[in-house]
Amino acid sequence: MSIYEYDAKKHMRELLLLCLVFCLLLTACGAKKEKSLYVQGLELISLMGEMTQSDSYFELFSTVPEVKEQVAEIAEAARSGLYQKPKTVYRITANLDGLMQLLMRSSDAPTPLEDMSPELRDYTQSRLFSSCASILNSAAGVEAIAASSIYMCSKSFVCREAKENTAYLYLYEEAQPVLVTFTVGEDHAVNASGSYVLGKTDMESLTGLFGFSGFQVDELKIP
Repeated sequence: MSIYEYDAKKHMRELLLLCLVFCLLLTACGAKKEKSLYVQGLELISLMGEMTQSDSYFELFSTVPEVKEQVAEIAEAARSGLYQKPKTVYRITANLDGLMQLLMRSSDAPTPLEDMSPELRDYTQSRLFSSCASILNSAAGVEAIAASSIYMCSKSFVCREAKENTAYLYLYEEAQPVLVTFTVGEDHAVNASGSYVLGKTDMESLTGLFGFSGFQVDELKIP
């Protein structure tokens, strides 16, 4: 084997090694760090604030003045920057029985579970969980439900930290709370839905809503 043939093979190996390192660097640079559920919720709340300040957005979905009045203070709070940083955030998880108890507080309709298959129970749990804000707002009247629906914001993303359906209740110093529910699907897919909580929003009232069996409420450490 001549020295020239040896050098050619050596250079080829070095070139392949450099290509491998370059590919690894490109992969590392292209990989995005997943946003936390807390951050995803804040992004939804920011977009919801823009919705409340847009007359064009409101007119696309309603022309009822009483509905818009429901979010007048929210729009002002968003303009004043009061939604930039929450005072407290609570993480809420619930099983189907707890969600049913919450539903029965706002409705006289019977909610039998015995005739449901496990698959239907799981689907019902996810659907009720994503409707928590509407259930809460039902106590504040028809206009509150309509306003909550119009200014609800949702998005889907991938988040490996999400293991179960959960909700984050964002509380602010001088602004209405926001409830963001996160429902988990296959392959770490998450659907997030944010809604304003209207009506009574003092701490005693809010904790009372989730203060019965079936709900687990924990204060989240804000980054």
